[in-house]
Amino acid sequence: MSEYTNTAATTAAVANRFVASANMKVGAYTVANGGVPVWSGGCLVTVTHTQVGGVTDTLGTIVVVGTDLNGQALTETITPLDGTVATGTKIFRTVTSVTGVGWVIDTGNDTLVVGCAAGNYATSSGGFLEAVIVNTTAAAAITISDKRGTIATLKASIAEGNYPFRVNYSGFLKVATTSTNDVTVIHSGSVPTYATA
Repeated sequence: MSEYTNTAATTAAVANRFVASANMKVGAYTVANGGVPVWSGGCLVTVTHTQVGGVTDTLGTIVVVGTDLNGQALTETITPLDGTVATGTKIFRTVTSVTGVGWVIDTGNDTLVVGCAAGNYATSSGGFLEAVIVNTTAAAAITISDKRGTIATLKASIAEGNYPFRVNYSGFLKVATTSTNDVTVIHSGSVPTYATA
């Protein structure tokens, strides 16, 4: 059975989508923007660290809790990287909590932001891409990709219409664009993960 995912916003990274700049700490951070990406699919979570005071703190880890594209509970532990961005590997549809663990201050209180990596994840498993519908003439290029790489790039100014693909994709299906294009992908759904005893 086919499903669809619409992308009607830029899928550029939003570094502070879930947690605006905050002092690192042991404990819960306030989650902003309802805990959802700007777009209608999922995203990888990013943690950006900024050193304050001349010496990097003991960074500990950040535990992200939320749901996946099937609404199932999802947890990921991300280890911040000194002065740069650490990107998780799990695809979140919602983020319900972000908690610091094991952080120890040194000189000054280092800060972090938590956000979304670029790209709207339509699915988090392999499947079948049936078509791409361009709802308005594209203002910028639209890249459709999976775990193996780029499936197709629809060029800027591509006309409204239904573009059939009928190809298998592997690992995930991601839509990326740097403008507020309005595009819908028709695809098979994500395969849920099941706990095994």
